[in-house]
Amino acid sequence: MAAALATAVTGAVLVPAQVDAAGGVPTIKATVRDTSIRLSTHRVGAGLVRFDVTVPSGDHTLQLVKLRKWYSWPKFVRDSENAFMGMEMAIKRVDRGALWAGGTEAKKNHPGRFAQVLGAGTYFLFDQTGPSVTKLAVTGPVTARGGAATSSTIVGTPRERFRAPAAIPRRGWTLFKDTADEPQYLVMQHVKRGTTRAQAGRFIRSESHGEPSWLRSGEASSGVISGGTRTRFHYNLPPGQYLLSCWFPSAKTGMPHATMGMFRMINLR
Repeated sequence: MAAALATAVTGAVLVPAQVDAAGGVPTIKATVRDTSIRLSTHRVGAGLVRFDVTVPSGDHTLQLVKLRKWYSWPKFVRDSENAFMGMEMAIKRVDRGALWAGGTEAKKNHPGRFAQVLGAGTYFLFDQTGPSVTKLAVTGPVTARGGAATSSTIVGTPRERFRAPAAIPRRGWTLFKDTADEPQYLVMQHVKRGTTRAQAGRFIRSESHGEPSWLRSGEASSGVISGGTRTRFHYNLPPGQYLLSCWFPSAKTGMPHATMGMFRMINLR
């Protein structure tokens, strides 16, 4: 993640956000390419905002972040790269200096969707897997709006664990809560039926760069959210057994949360 974040921001064309008639929620359409991010608007009122993300090719994860006044974009880029190399001081700076506000993975013919309550300020949207970045201006007081009904809730705990039902629907909106004091995110990966937590743990701790034999086609990922916050994201996956994991680095150890035990098996039905 964040291996090639850009330091240039595209120009913004301010147009009204499209409104979801079902719930009165502004919807921003984002198209992520290898070298650019195009938004249907670069300005929206504060409150719940939905993002619909499409990609013409490849696999991209759109991430939303707001930086504190003392934290510049170039410093965030540099620290993000160093954080995922296990440098604890860089991890602490991206934890303190950035409000991680969610995101979603999207592939060709498999769009991503997420929804987030945003306060006023300037946000960056960037591609976790490429150089693209752009800005979003959020204005005014937070307005109460209806939102998408969630079909499940998954919680990331302060002890680097997931709390989740044994089974959830195979598609729908899930509410992901981070109750820790560090950023977290959620990866859902289809695995062979009968794969055990012990098998997954051995592979995760091995830090292998290959794919295990028990991995199957089907994956969804939320963007990163800061400790004490929540996000909604949509997924549509084949039924079966899934591994939940979080790979954000811990400021306590420099290790990815997954290697500290933040992974869990659930079923999608």
